[in-house]
Order: sequence, then structure tokens, then C-alpha cells
Amino acid sequence: MKSELLRQLFKGEKMKPMKKTAIVWVVVMILTLTALACSGAADIPNLFATETPTPTMTFTPSPTFTPSPTATVTQTPSPTPAPSGSVTEEQPDGSTIFTDYDNQFRVVLPEDWLIIPFNKDEYTEVINELGKENPQLAQAAEAFQNMDPDLFRLLAFNKNPDYVLDTYVSNLNITSIPDPLMSSMPLAFVTGALEEEFTKSGYKVLTSGVNELDNSHGLEVEYIDIEQKINGIKTMQRVIVFQSDDSLCVITITSLPQFSKDVFAAGDAIAASIELLK
Repeated sequence: MKSELLRQLFKGEKMKPMKKTAIVWVVVMILTLTALACSGAADIPNLFATETPTPTMTFTPSPTFTPSPTATVTQTPSPTPAPSGSVTEEQPDGSTIFTDYDNQFRVVLPEDWLIIPFNKDEYTEVINELGKENPQLAQAAEAFQNMDPDLFRLLAFNKNPDYVLDTYVSNLNITSIPDPLMSSMPLAFVTGALEEEFTKSGYKVLTSGVNELDNSHGLEVEYIDIEQKINGIKTMQRVIVFQSDDSLCVITITSLPQFSKDVFAAGDAIAASIELLK
């Protein structure tokens, strides 16, 4: 099951609806990835290394072209397609609105967050600019470039120097897991199942019961706090969960213990801004 999920998590196979245990494995993988990113991302490229197959070239002769009579074509206006993908829009106050058309929600990130969307053109542009200013952060971000953009929607690093220690940088990511069942069940059941599976997977779960976050648009949002060690360094993570369209959406915020109170408070403000698209 793990290898199947890895093919879906990284570019290669489109995500399919998953069983509860499979969803937990995806979330656990992402928790590990973001914890590594917090520590400088040195080990991320090797975390899920997979062999890339060599394509086989097959020669196919081209058919002989036979001209056909030219038909008169009547132009029919095409309907305007609905927006798809995701976009980021920087606001005058320095904050950024991230809109996910595929999963039908938008969220506002404060100016302290350096946003790296998984839109190919924007991703490349941001990484190139970041490489000039902060090569270490660029390296951490580059390690995520093969993530499946249908699943992994956004990565952001907190650029406030008060929350940076040596190579350790607080980060967040937004993941949308397509699953009509988990996206329609009571959210308290979903977070309870995640909490139970996190404990079984060896994480130290710091919360219990139903933990709700305020939302300015009446959306139900809950969270789980966990602790894990990566390379001997303790990291704190807040897993914020909500449902949108046919997807289970997860915002994972990762920080060091001494910064987690302030960074999680910023995450709660982000959660308050989540809005479903009409």
C-alpha cells in the first residue's frame, strides 16, 4: 500500500479515492516531509527515492498524407470554461490570497509567509528568485518539486527571523486529498480517526477530543497538535482539517517548540480566513 501511495503522492499517478488508512498514510508522509523541511530539508530528496524508468523509443512510420476537400466550417462560440488550478494574489497590506479552484476554497496568508504555490510557472519563478536571496530555503523548496500538484497545493516558509534558529525554519503546507466519503462525514469523526492513527504510527498526540477553530465564514475547522523528532530534533505540528467540495483538506504547520505558540497562533488566523467558493 505504501508504494502505491508514494506513486500517487509524487507525480506519476492521479490521486484516487482512498480508504481511511490510506488517507492517514498520506498525511503521515506529509508530516514527515514538512518536519524535514523545518530542519533544512537535507534529507528530503532521499526520503522517498524511487528509480526512474528509462523510456523505450519505438519508431512508427508516418502515414501518407492525402489531401481532402476543404469543408466550410461554421464557428460556434465556446462557453467560457470554469477557472481551474490555483492562483495567488498579493494584497496591498502584504498578505496573499491563495485560491484553489480545483478544491473550491480560498485562504489568506499573512505577509510573514513566503508562499510557494504548486503552479508550475509560479513555482519555478519563486524558486529562482529565492535561490538568489536564500539558497538554503530554495534547496528546501526544490525538494518538493516532484510532489503531485493535484494533492500538494501550496508550501510556505515563515520568513520572520524571530522564528528561525540556525537551519530550522517554520513552514506550512496545504494538501487536498480527494475522497467523497471522508469529505462528507462529520468532521469530528475524521479528526478522531486521524488522532487515533497518528498515535498508532508513533506520533505523540498532544490534543484530545474535538478541538475547533474559529472561522470567519462559518466553516467547520478542527485541529490536532502532535510532536515528533526528526534527526534528534523535536518539532511541533498543528494539523488543521476542513472539508471542501469532494476533498479532505489539511493545513499542516510545523515549528520548533520555542516558536510553536506564536506560529500556531498565526496558523489559527489563517484557519479563520478559509472560505469556500460559491
